[in-house]
Amino acid sequence: MFDFFYKRPYLLYSLITAFFIMGIIALVTLPKNLFPDANPPEVIVITQVPGATAQVAASTVSKPIEQEISRLGLVTDVSSTNVAGFSIVKADFGYKKGLNAAAVDVANALSIVKAKLPQGTNPAIYTAGDFTLPVDVIALSPKNKNIDLAGIRKIADSFIKPALLSNKAIGNVEVFGGYQSAINIEVDPFKAKRYNVNFETIAKAIQTLNRDMPIGFVKGDNSFYTITFYGEKDNIQKLKQLQIMPNVRLADIADVKWSYKKRTSGYIGNGKDAIALAVQRAPGGSVLDVSKAARAQMKILEQKYPNIKFEISDTQRDLIEQANDNMLEALRDAVIYTLLVIMIFLGNFRAIVAAGLSIPMVFFSTMAIIWLTGGELNIVIYTAIILALGMLTDDAVVVLENIERHLNEGHEKLEDAITHGTKEVLSPVFAGTVATIAILFPLMFVGGFPEKIFKPLIETLIIALLVSWFLSITFIPSLSKWLYKNGTGKTKVENLFEKFYQNTIGRLVAPYEGIIKFSNGKFWFLRRMMLTMGVIAILMLSLKNIMPTIGKDAMPPMDTGIIKAQIAFSSNENVESAEKKIEPILKWLDEQKWVKMSSVAFGTEPGVLSLGSGNLPSEATITINAVNRFERKQTMWQLENIIRDKLSHLEGIKRNDVFDFGATALSSIKATVDTRLSSPYVDGLPDKAHAVERAMKEVHGLTSVSTSWDKDFTEIELDIDKNKALSYGVTPYQIAMQIPL
Repeated sequence: MFDFFYKRPYLLYSLITAFFIMGIIALVTLPKNLFPDANPPEVIVITQVPGATAQVAASTVSKPIEQEISRLGLVTDVSSTNVAGFSIVKADFGYKKGLNAAAVDVANALSIVKAKLPQGTNPAIYTAGDFTLPVDVIALSPKNKNIDLAGIRKIADSFIKPALLSNKAIGNVEVFGGYQSAINIEVDPFKAKRYNVNFETIAKAIQTLNRDMPIGFVKGDNSFYTITFYGEKDNIQKLKQLQIMPNVRLADIADVKWSYKKRTSGYIGNGKDAIALAVQRAPGGSVLDVSKAARAQMKILEQKYPNIKFEISDTQRDLIEQANDNMLEALRDAVIYTLLVIMIFLGNFRAIVAAGLSIPMVFFSTMAIIWLTGGELNIVIYTAIILALGMLTDDAVVVLENIERHLNEGHEKLEDAITHGTKEVLSPVFAGTVATIAILFPLMFVGGFPEKIFKPLIETLIIALLVSWFLSITFIPSLSKWLYKNGTGKTKVENLFEKFYQNTIGRLVAPYEGIIKFSNGKFWFLRRMMLTMGVIAILMLSLKNIMPTIGKDAMPPMDTGIIKAQIAFSSNENVESAEKKIEPILKWLDEQKWVKMSSVAFGTEPGVLSLGSGNLPSEATITINAVNRFERKQTMWQLENIIRDKLSHLEGIKRNDVFDFGATALSSIKATVDTRLSSPYVDGLPDKAHAVERAMKEVHGLTSVSTSWDKDFTEIELDIDKNKALSYGVTPYQIAMQIPL
């Protein structure tokens, strides 16, 4: 390979230039995310169970679904969250399963279990992962009194969401915040009684008459016709004319009007009541590309809807841009420090020039290969390139130093010194590169979450090492023609650095040589064993004392500036009450200069996974984005303590969990410690859970400990004497239908 490219310098420079240009394109256009997608395949089944309590939803819907899904292959965990009116079942699968295969398996399981579910329930399947987290949350609030939140919700569902989804970069948009449009039918019980119409009759009439029904078809010798009954009323006026009984219209006994469903969810963006648009990326998509597309579309929509205020209330974009900028700065600093180390230890400007040119070439060539193979940029990729910097300069310096040695010691001509010097180290340089790759290679196959993180890291390191080896045996010899055209003499500055080295670090050479001589003296085996065991003993003692104090983390802690809080009030409170109770903390946040934006999501909406999934109407997820670390005095963890204290003073708060976001590559992780208690008897679980909670609160370092549920939901139970009811000729169902709810 050396001879081939050394004799064809124009081909070599063309190849390097092409990869350099592709590397620049890659740096600009590659998808940029915080971490690689490392979440295992997750499938979520959401089922609406109108009127059911959490316990009923769990026993009649969640349990059968869980039992059927648990039979599937490669399932690692199945759990459910049950709230009034909803069942949410989550199934995690092993990485080998794949997201699409997992969704298909769950769909097949639901087709089997559907017969066991209550009549009328229709489970919906959703896939979840890193892409579920919203890239941007856009808060829509009224600019004036010409529009309210109900009107904004209608516009968001009908026009704004489709407009955003028309952009190919955006994977999905979820609308959240209550005020879902609905036709409200308020039956007057006195008018209904006057016309002798009961609520059951009204309900059946609406269900059966207000719908389109295909009847069948008629086929003749030369014609074909379909027969359909068009009963669905497409506007309020027609619905009012719906015949409930002979000569009794719906308008005679009820008030029919456009309004919105009873709220089980709510949203507050940047301190204002709003409707939220959660913009999501597709699996494998780029956070920055999606954010740019959404914000560009948002500017167009602002002109189209002047009465609506568009604000970003939560985003991943700032964190990823900051992380990418910081990694590029770290890369720049690493290059500078590498060149300084070469200068201090070698005192050779030629080595600095060679390294200074080869490092950008390796960087951009690595970027180009990642781009050609369809990769992305994230913290792990940048870390791999920074780690490779120290190793990639070794090959270049070894080749350059050996060429210089041939010039000095062999007194050879420049061409001969370059040829002989390079060929002499071809095998050692290649062997060193292969040895390093052989050590790293097995880490790509460790399995599970570590593999998902290590694989892109190791792949990038291997690419950088191979590119470095290629440049060291092709570009460096070619560059040497220019570097050594005037000989190997050193400048005064180089001699000054050489003298500095000999008077400082160079003094350590003598003790090192003494250790080498000692290890090679009489009874050399025992001497080497003594030195080796001494070093091992020192390391073991240091590990014993240091490891307990520094702890272990899957990922290093990062001050991302994003703080999350999960809070809960009494389970029987509604959204409006919870929103009112949280007002003091919102007012306080508005006064803090370090707060950039805030997002508060109450309750749950069917089909919405990115905001409030699984929350009761009285529960909220708060997300606070702070300015970056250089613009505030306190760290994120200090701010968390302040927020935790503020939240604890809210009226009626029963749960208050405050934690940081972005410091873990697994977006689905519940907490640092997640303890699950299970029992065939539900009644005793809350007491046992509270006992575990009290014990965990004694553990040093835990800041928030809470249980996932408690039996504090008050239910009104309708106690009907069946015998008496039947004696009057009515069933419990008919009695229930008479209650005007």
